[in-house]
Order: sequence, then C-alpha cells, then structure tokens
Amino acid sequence: MHFFNQKMASRFSGAVQIANLDDFITPSQECIKPVEIKKDKSRTGSKIRIEEDGSYVNVSGGVPEKLARVDITLADCLACSGCITTAETVLITQQSHDEMLRVFRNKEAENKELVVVSLSLQPILSLAEALKLPHEICLDKLCGLLKRLGADMVVDMGIAEDLALIEEYKEFTERYQRFINGDKSALPMLASTCPGWVCYAEKTKGHLLPNLSSCRSPQQIMGRLIKGYLSPQMSPSRIYHVSLMPCYDKKLEASRSQFSVEDSRDVDCVVTPVEIMSLIKDVCGEGGLQTEDDCALDWPWVEIEKCQPLTRHDGSGSGGYAQRILSLTAKGLEIESVPKFENVNRKTDMQVSHISEKGQNLKIAVVTGFRNIQNLVNKMKRGTCDYQYIEIMACPTGCLNGGAQVKGQLKEVEKAFSELPLRDVANLEDLYSRWLGASDSPKVLQELHTTFEAVTYNPNPLGIKW
Repeated sequence: MHFFNQKMASRFSGAVQIANLDDFITPSQECIKPVEIKKDKSRTGSKIRIEEDGSYVNVSGGVPEKLARVDITLADCLACSGCITTAETVLITQQSHDEMLRVFRNKEAENKELVVVSLSLQPILSLAEALKLPHEICLDKLCGLLKRLGADMVVDMGIAEDLALIEEYKEFTERYQRFINGDKSALPMLASTCPGWVCYAEKTKGHLLPNLSSCRSPQQIMGRLIKGYLSPQMSPSRIYHVSLMPCYDKKLEASRSQFSVEDSRDVDCVVTPVEIMSLIKDVCGEGGLQTEDDCALDWPWVEIEKCQPLTRHDGSGSGGYAQRILSLTAKGLEIESVPKFENVNRKTDMQVSHISEKGQNLKIAVVTGFRNIQNLVNKMKRGTCDYQYIEIMACPTGCLNGGAQVKGQLKEVEKAFSELPLRDVANLEDLYSRWLGASDSPKVLQELHTTFEAVTYNPNPLGIKW
C-alpha cells in the first residue's frame, strides 16, 4: 500500500537509502496512505483483496470493484505528520525534466508566453566535473541546450542570492537589537534556506519556528523576480519558470502554498544535475553536451550592472550566510581582522566563529547534516546553545554535496568552488526601490519573506479514515 512509485523515483535515485546517512530520518508507517474507499453509510466495513499485479479489489459487495490508488502530491507530503526524509521518496508528478520538456514542446497548448530557466551555481560545478568540461564551457553549452529545447531565457540566480544575503543580514540586525534590548527569544536566528531542515522543524520542532529566518531562499526570491517583476504586464500563469538546483528538497519548497500568486507557483518546476545528466543522454546523442552550440546567459536586469557568472560569495558553498553576517558585524564594530570559522572537533560539518570585542559577544555557527542538527536542537532545548546565528543545511557539508548532485564528484566540486573568484554583493538599490519601494514597505515582507507552520503530530496515523 506504500504510495512510493519505484519507477518514478528511479529517475532521482537508484535506491531509497534510509540508513547511515546524516540527511535522512528513517521512514515509517506514517508515510503510507492507503487506497481510497468511497464508503457507503450502510456498510460496516470493507474487505480488500490484493491482486498479483499489486492492485486492490474491494470484495465486500457482490461484484469485485478495483480500487483506484490515491495520488500523493508534494503538498500532501508537506502536510503529512509522519517521517522526514529527502524528497527522493516522494512521488513527483510535476517536478521532473520530463515535465519540463513537455511544457517546452507545448508552450502554446499550455498557454505559456515566456519560459525562463534559472541556474544556481552548485549544479553547474557538479555537471562540469561529471562531463569533464571547463565550467565556462559547460555553462554556455547547457544554456545553448536549454534554448534549443524551448527556453526563451536562461538566467543566473546570483541576483536572488545577493538579495537573500542582504535581507538575511537586515533581519539579523533587527533581531540582534531586540535581543540587546531584553527580548531573549529573538535569538538564535536560524537560517531557513534549506527546505529539508525547514520541513523537519515544522513537523517535529514547532517551538523553534519563531527562530527561523523569515527571509525567502534564493530560489523563491528568483521566482518572485521572474513572475512579479521581470514581466509585470504578463500574468504569472503565462510564465513557466524552471530552476536548476542541487537538492531534491527544493522541489518540495517550490510546491509550498506560500510560494504562489494567482494560483501560479513562483517556481513551476525544479530540475537537478542528476536529471540534467539524463536529459543530456536522451536528447544530445553520442556527442553529449559537447555538441551543443554555445549560448551566453541572459541578463534582463537593466537597473544594475551585469555581474560575472561563475563567481561565489565568501564562506560556505551553501550561500555564505554565516560569513556575511560575521563580516558585516565585524565591519560595523570596526574590527580590522575578521575572525575565521574553525572546525568543531575536527569535523568540517560544524564550524564556529566568535567576535568578543568592544563590548560585543557574538558567536556564529555553520551546521550541516541531520545528526549535527539534532545535537543543536537538543542544546537549544536544554538552554545551552550560545550561538546568535546559525547557518543550517541538511546535507553533510552543505549544498555542494546536495542530494541531487552527481555522485562521486564532491572533492572535485569543492575544489572548483574554492577556486572561483569572489564577488561582492551587487549594488541592488535601484532594483530594490523600483521593485519594492522603501526598505520598510509592506511589499518587502510580501516578496522577500515567508511564513512557517507547525504540523500537528498524529500519534496513530494508521487509524486515519480516508
């Protein structure tokens, strides 16, 4: 009766891995939804027979009745009060490269006027290493492939990453001031850009939700830029927005009800490096991506100077949130030498930095992997957590090691990332003011922030009557 469809899931993972991994919590019976039975008030129950092909037949009446399987959507998964896993175990019907291609090939029938693909940095590095191509060439040829298949525009997600960093620091300074003024509940502030961690918090640690940053992730900020600003005269439903991300859980994030306007999701489809590798195999022939024409990224943001692609922010491979807050805080205190992040117990999946100067005592951490997350949560529960800001990612070592990155490339991807040129956050004042108005306007909350909701735990999920 398990809803998991192995044929569908095989596109995402060769097997459902549930042991000896930091970013998984073992699935349970609570992740099972039985077949749907339309009840008759006169009946006291139904008898079901399982056929050899796995189908279900209701044999309570005179004539056996084959039952339809209940469809599980991503929204169902987010609403479930059961286990927490990566999205590999979710039956995904509208979040795949097959669905992307279907829309690309039927734009008129799907009533789509503009098709936009947003590319994040980590998948480009993963694909380049897997295909043995220089990063610049891989990016140009991937852009050419997507344009050939039907994309009208392919853009870099760097502008959304910059906006997320700006907004994250603004929120932290506001919370830190409240903390200094006596509101001890304002900190620690917990990063919320990792959907796996957010899902875990909503389902099992509802008391921590006020500590989560309300700032949207770069993916969802990009969604608002594409559908709410890039073409303001066009209905959001006429725009089809695809994002390339390193993590299956980003598919879950894009499906959240908070991230849609006028019944149109900000991000319609999320694809991953693993899927792009399958796509290349299916549509490029024996020559692979190397045979595609080069094509430069589009830059539709006329308000700001064009930024160089394939540059990184200082700090972790997950966006550098902790590093930016540390650096800007040190700058505000006029501290010449910014403290470095150091590994805790020689482990690279937990790093800490500390500012203790000029009357300030600020401790910032980068925590990755669910085991470390659980240890952190326990410290917060005991009241022994002394961090003011924590960058949290579910995947061990962070987004460069995302669950949908091409396997076996981590060391090469990390090395490639470390060698990329650093970039300063772009000057986005003109874009910010044209799009959102003043920094304290209600539109800022609407477009750059989100909300979270605790999921009520059901101690007896098998007792649910469907």
